[in-house]
Amino acid sequence: MIPPRFAANLDWLYPELAYLERVDAARADGFGRVEMLLAHQQPRAALLARLAGLPVALVNAPAGDWAQGERGLAALPGREAEFRAHCLRGFELAQQTGAPVVHVMSGLAEDDAVTRATWLANLAWAAAQAPAGLTLTVEPINRRDMPGYFLHRQAQALELLALLASPRVKLQLDLYHCRVAEGGESLSHLERALDLGLLGHVQLAGVNGRHEPEPGEYAAELELLAARGWAGAIGLEYRPRGDTRAGLAWLG
Repeated sequence: MIPPRFAANLDWLYPELAYLERVDAARADGFGRVEMLLAHQQPRAALLARLAGLPVALVNAPAGDWAQGERGLAALPGREAEFRAHCLRGFELAQQTGAPVVHVMSGLAEDDAVTRATWLANLAWAAAQAPAGLTLTVEPINRRDMPGYFLHRQAQALELLALLASPRVKLQLDLYHCRVAEGGESLSHLERALDLGLLGHVQLAGVNGRHEPEPGEYAAELELLAARGWAGAIGLEYRPRGDTRAGLAWLG
């Protein structure tokens, strides 16, 4: 039995299956939640029909032209109109699926005064427009895996969230990205986010190859979340070494 706090990331797990078939596979394997990054690329009616009865923990807002390498627009000056349109599409999908969290990607940009001002203005607009009850998240993504990504360090994210000062926007803390970017350590960063009341979503993957975690790799972090009564989802955003179902044994 898969613990209910874990959510299957349908863009990473079950790569051997077509996207809509991954919904059925996650349900059959006992997942009580799923999360989706590129759901906007799927036929909406067919996707909603497959998801019927399966809770969605998180969806991404569209992140620009993904096929051409774009990874979000929040920090990109001159792209504000597109950013707003993409946020509204993300909000719509969240309402249709019942997802309580929408991840808004920051984009590929250097951290300077102009990009910071753009990011802050865009996130303030998104927070004001988000439907009631919806949480927006921003995620630091390590620059080894995603070179040039604007938001890439935990301290940077916490600083910007403090400047934004919106209860609608929280931190999406991927323990894998955190360990890669922060010298192999994630526990103190997780504790800090919890202490500040800024934790909006958690994801993980094994640091070695971004596969399934090694036994006990995140034991301290999972114990901390349980001790703090963290009720949010923990997304499994990793690349299976082989068959996804066989690789789920680490959860038990």
